Amino acid sequence: MTSPGVRGRAPRTPEQVELAHASFRLGVLSAAVVLAAVLGVALVALLGARHALNAEADSRRQQAARSIDDVHDASSDLWVTVVDRDRGHGAQQSSSDLPDGLPDTTALAAAQTEGGEVQSVVSTPFGRVAVLTVARDDRVVQVAVDPTQNREISERIASAVLLAGAVGVVLAGVAGAWLGRRAVRPLADSLARQRRFVADASHELRTPLTLLSTRVQLLGRHLDTQVPDLPTAVRDDVRGLYGDANALAGLFDDLLLAADDREVRPEPVDVAATARAVVDAASAVAASRRRTLHCTGDRSAVAVASLSPVRRAVTALVDNAIEHAEQAVVVDVVRDGAVVRVRVIDDGPGIAEGAQVFERFASGGTGRDGRKHYGLGLALVAEIAGKYHGRVTAGARDDRERGAQLTLELPAPR
Repeated sequence: MTSPGVRGRAPRTPEQVELAHASFRLGVLSAAVVLAAVLGVALVALLGARHALNAEADSRRQQAARSIDDVHDASSDLWVTVVDRDRGHGAQQSSSDLPDGLPDTTALAAAQTEGGEVQSVVSTPFGRVAVLTVARDDRVVQVAVDPTQNREISERIASAVLLAGAVGVVLAGVAGAWLGRRAVRPLADSLARQRRFVADASHELRTPLTLLSTRVQLLGRHLDTQVPDLPTAVRDDVRGLYGDANALAGLFDDLLLAADDREVRPEPVDVAATARAVVDAASAVAASRRRTLHCTGDRSAVAVASLSPVRRAVTALVDNAIEHAEQAVVVDVVRDGAVVRVRVIDDGPGIAEGAQVFERFASGGTGRDGRKHYGLGLALVAEIAGKYHGRVTAGARDDRERGAQLTLELPAPR
């Protein structure tokens, strides 16, 4: 309990939780798309800048090799070697900051011997450097561009693009989450209204339906005691009316359970005892349809869930088995390691491969008893199993005999 004057924070509804998750996912998706776009733009920009810088460096090498006569004429970012062909081998000048690997003596010798242009690549402490050696009438000039400046320019471009991209990714994530929340909110509100309507309608209809069922039951008793010669067909119709009222009440219970959005705190539940109670309650129905119904397995099998939903799930599985069985239904409850397993086995026609038995309205139609079925029972079993981190499956029997087996697994306490 909260103290007077202090209001506790109301728990979030499933719609609010889904809205938050959807907003987060849209924000992450928007950020991922922007990040991919930024990386693509950054790659294109860096490749374009690198190509432009290489082209500019090549143009500077060509211009310097054809115009420089003395190493002192070169700018500080050029490495130049000039050989005066008229003054012999001793007339070679090089830039004072020439790194190791330069000059390229092989290219100088080739240009002096063969003339023309010689292009080469040499390794220096600054990396691999393109070198242009040009033989002119009286000189051989070798030029290389210091890559440090171009590398700094590339790094500045990359830093600017990545910074802009990071800001864009953050803004895209926030904007995506905000826009996603605004876009999804009307749908969440609509789902909340639908859930409230189903809950309110089911709750309001249960009271008159309970009164109707009671009146039909009283009517049957009065007819039995006061009209002993009542025709059998009339008695059967009264019993059928009572059964239909109970079936309709069960349908409203299913709708209420589906509309219940409250978080239920799990607690220890003896599933074996619950299954035996369900079997006892359903024995009369099974006998009226000439089916045998019995429970096997462990005497006690405790799971972490809640009593009412577990009872409802086992009841739905048993009702389904009675509906489809030919002669016998077996409810087997065992604890197997970390799970409590409830197997409901019948000897009916079985389940078709690929049948979506746990989808709402998947099994709608008229049952053997002539009543309309809506395919909600097994769907609610799946919801209950998911709520308590369990699962439910349907398929062939483990013993390979004719029939079907529906298995509910719930977590056991550790």
